Amino acid sequence: MRDEAAALGGCLASLGGVVDEVHVYDTGSIDGTPQIASELGAVVTLGWWSDDFSEARNAALEGWSALWVLSIDADQRYTGDPGRLRGLLEASAADVFEVEVDNAHDELPYTNTAAHLFRKDAVRWEGRVHERLVGVAPVVARAPREAIVLAHGGYASADVREAKAVRNVLLARQTLAEAGDDRALIARTLLDLGRSLIGAGRRQEAVDTLETLRELFPGTPEWLRGTDFLARLVLAAGLDDVCLALVEQMRAAGAAKNYCDWLAAQALAQLGDAGAAARLLDGVTEVVDTGGRRHDPRALQELRTLVDALVH
Repeated sequence: MRDEAAALGGCLASLGGVVDEVHVYDTGSIDGTPQIASELGAVVTLGWWSDDFSEARNAALEGWSALWVLSIDADQRYTGDPGRLRGLLEASAADVFEVEVDNAHDELPYTNTAAHLFRKDAVRWEGRVHERLVGVAPVVARAPREAIVLAHGGYASADVREAKAVRNVLLARQTLAEAGDDRALIARTLLDLGRSLIGAGRRQEAVDTLETLRELFPGTPEWLRGTDFLARLVLAAGLDDVCLALVEQMRAAGAAKNYCDWLAAQALAQLGDAGAAARLLDGVTEVVDTGGRRHDPRALQELRTLVDALVH
């Protein structure tokens, strides 16, 4: 972490009674983050920033032993039952646990899952941006919310969110320049670049990137997620017929019916066909996108209210 003096105290306080030891890897703070971390009882390593999140996370694991690691950022907070969490880890044969993350957002909050809890010797971080855990066939399980949830406040400010997206655009472009013929890496990075360009407000570049992804990698999970991002982009731009065509492609590729119906209903409502939109929404109970992100229920309720008003 770097320059997290304002957020660090709350993060470390949330870990009381949860972990046996806290290690903070600092990548060049100038705001007193290392001193604050040390005063709060953490073991601090003064490291460096090399434009590579996985390199920093792997460096943070060096030189100390642990069976399990909870990887947490300064803008995240642990909530849950520490006793239940410890019991889960003691009984499990898993190497990695996917953890639910509740994200505050300047528009509407959402929940996703991410690998934050893992056996130290089973996996390593990989990826310059939007890093992931890799290993030799690691066993992955999902942690129950009763044991652990991470509350993430890093996207609550539009300015901060956009700044992170701009940074991630640069990192993704670096990765593409270094990818060579690694098609799996290129597909993941094009997806990362497209979503980061959206966050940075560079929508035409995002469209071009996502179209490149769709052309080069049909039939892949990245193609499906890229099509999802593209559908939402054209929906926001009022290209409703294009959105509907993309949604049908997503259906054919196996995207969840509820999610496709929710997207299509928005396009139909904008086209003035409120009756068709209402029929689609009738069976939708929750909205979970192709990346597993669970949208706030208010997004569905707001759309229902709008469609009902158009129908009546």
